[in-house]
Amino acid sequence: MLRDNRIPGEPADRVREVSAIVQEARARLTAPTVESLGSCRSLLEQAILAVEKLQKSLPSGSPWRDKDLAAALGALRTEIAGVQILLDGAATFYTGWTRLASSMASGYTADGNPAPAETSRRVLLEV
Repeated sequence: MLRDNRIPGEPADRVREVSAIVQEARARLTAPTVESLGSCRSLLEQAILAVEKLQKSLPSGSPWRDKDLAAALGALRTEIAGVQILLDGAATFYTGWTRLASSMASGYTADGNPAPAETSRRVLLEV
């Protein structure tokens, strides 16, 4: 709960700003393209820097400040968990896609598993 006598720029406000950055990253991950993953990375790097600054300026001693800060940090934790789930899903998708693309390029082994991608160059010529 915000109080009228709260000073602008307090840690709880900074946590909400970081949360807004993380929410934007989460929104971009709903369509996990290479471009959106790249922009999400830069947003998360901004959030990391903001959290590092926040850690250096954390207050204590005021019960209402600590309560506001705890609520804001809880909301931030929830947002970060959502981003983590989306990033894990994107990683799983692209890992599977890489495996499928590898099998399309290199075929399958005798036991039915995708063959490892060949690192040497090969030219096929049909006459």
